Order: sequence, then C-alpha cells, then structure tokens
Amino acid sequence: MIEIPSQRLDSALKIAALFRDARSMAISTHVNGDGDGWGSACALAYHFRPLGVQVHLLAASPFPDRFRFILPSGGDPLDPGLEGMEALRSADVQIVVDASESSRLGQFASEFEAERTVVIDHHAVALDSIKASLSLIDPSASATTELVHHVLTCTGDVVGPGPALALYVGLVTDTGSFRYSNTTPRTHRLAAELIEAGIDPEAVYRPLFATLTPAELATLQAALAAHQRDEEHGITWSVLDKELIARIGGLAEYEGILDHLRNLQGTEVAILFRDLGGSVKISLRSSGVTDVASVARALGGGGHEKAAGADVEGDLVEVTGRVLEACRAAISEGMSRRS
Repeated sequence: MIEIPSQRLDSALKIAALFRDARSMAISTHVNGDGDGWGSACALAYHFRPLGVQVHLLAASPFPDRFRFILPSGGDPLDPGLEGMEALRSADVQIVVDASESSRLGQFASEFEAERTVVIDHHAVALDSIKASLSLIDPSASATTELVHHVLTCTGDVVGPGPALALYVGLVTDTGSFRYSNTTPRTHRLAAELIEAGIDPEAVYRPLFATLTPAELATLQAALAAHQRDEEHGITWSVLDKELIARIGGLAEYEGILDHLRNLQGTEVAILFRDLGGSVKISLRSSGVTDVASVARALGGGGHEKAAGADVEGDLVEVTGRVLEACRAAISEGMSRRS
C-alpha cells in the first residue's frame, strides 16, 4: 500500500470518516468531464454504494461515451433536470471532484452548500469560488484520482476492482499515459497497486485510445488540414469554424487532436479553436515552460499548467486573435524566465 504524504493525511482521514457516516452523496465533476473527473466520481460510487451509501453521480454536461466502460451499474449520471437537482439538494454530502472553479459545475453550481460540500482536487482550487467544509487539494498530485485513492484507503476498506478501474483511468488520462511531467514515482507505485487489484492495462487502453469513431476521424482530419503555424513563437493551432463543422457533419470531442498538433516539431503551445456559434471553445496544450493555465484563467477557464481550456463568448476571428496574442505573451514570459 502506497504511503499517504503527511500533508494530505489529516484531510483524507476526516473526509473518509465523513463519507463512511453519510447516508447519501451527490458527486459532480466539471463540464465536459474528462478521465480524471469521471474516474474520481465513479471510484467513489463503486466504493461507497456497497457500503450502503446512496450515491448519485451528476453530469453537468452529457456523459462521454468513451468513459462508459467505467460507469457503475445503476443508470447514467443525472443531468441538471429536476431529478439531478433534487439529488444534489437532498444529499448528506455534496462532493466536487476535479472542478477547480464553481463556474465549471454548470447549472449545479448554485445548489452546493458550503457546510455539506467536500472538494477533492489536484488543481489550485479557488475556495472562495467553491466553498467547502472539508477539502483535500494538492496540485503536486498527478491526478485527482490519486487523492481519491487516499480517501478510500483511509476508510479501512479494500479498494476493489471497480474503484481500481476508475482510479487507473484517471491516472492514465491525466498523465498522458505516464508521459507528462506530473508523473511521479508515487504515480507509478499507485498504478502498480491498481494493477495488482486486477486492472488489465490493455483492456483500459482499447476503449480509451483505440476506438476512434468515423466522426472523430473526420474531426481529426479537418483539424490537421486546417492547422496553422507561428514559427517565431512556436504556436501550432487549428480553427474549426461553422462552415467546416457543417461540411463534416458536426464535431466529435477528440482530445487526440491536441496531441497531434503539439507533436509537430518546434511547437511550444498547441491550440484548438471550435466555433460553437456565439462562443468559442478553446483547448490549449504546452510542450515546454509555458503556463497555459494562466492563459485559460484570464479567459474565464482553467486547467493545468500544460493542459487547459476555456469557453469564450464572442466572434471567432476576434477570440482567435486575442488568444494567440495571449499565448505569444505567455511564451515570451516563459522564455525570459528560462534565460
């Protein structure tokens, strides 16, 4: 069993005790939930439902099909309709995982009450944004699932195959299959422990990375064909405008696009712009010292130093120009620090 760092232990123990005493939980992650957010939420559901706790998963935006294989039985997560809102309002414990900002909780945000809210996150959470009675927050963790594992360990119960699968998905996706700089020795020790609990890495790889749909392939092809370069600053970006989206019959969410753009030689920052009609979805990735999270936060979004995003209201051309200038400034700042 991996050791829990001392700065995390007290919070993990308090949260574990609260969860063990709860009769009901409502768990939400951020809009457009990723593997770490849904892995954290599903791991908690897998672990506490057999202990007699009523656990509701809440989806601020539609649940991604690629993570369906980690979803516990009992139906899809609840959307922000009447049933989802009532589940959140009536829960003994309201839990936020991997969200970082209340704005990223979508329509559920206004229903969280500080005295019943617990936050678990490896982002630098603004606790004046998400008010909580208890929190376990540590940006040095490789993923939020690493912190959730601490909480499950502190319950004293065995972490079974269900929670282990969800936790492993969070680790794999948020570390780029253990390639990113947030991968630590503890990350690998935890991965080994989860594999010992019954995880088959190849069985996890297939649904996550080896099931490209025709729609995702069309989106990838369009994004690569439309890519542009700023050689001076090392920016590679692609713009998916309304005309292009209509031509390919709609967009599919496919995070692999950013990896392809970032992998182009000489790329410091990769950006994908998607025209949503009245707003632009922006995804940013950094290959070096540039902190793209600071760019995203200035735009009303958030994320990690090397992977971040935002939804920005406005005209596509104006937003694209503004974001490119912000990235050029961030790259120049990063280069000056390095020199």
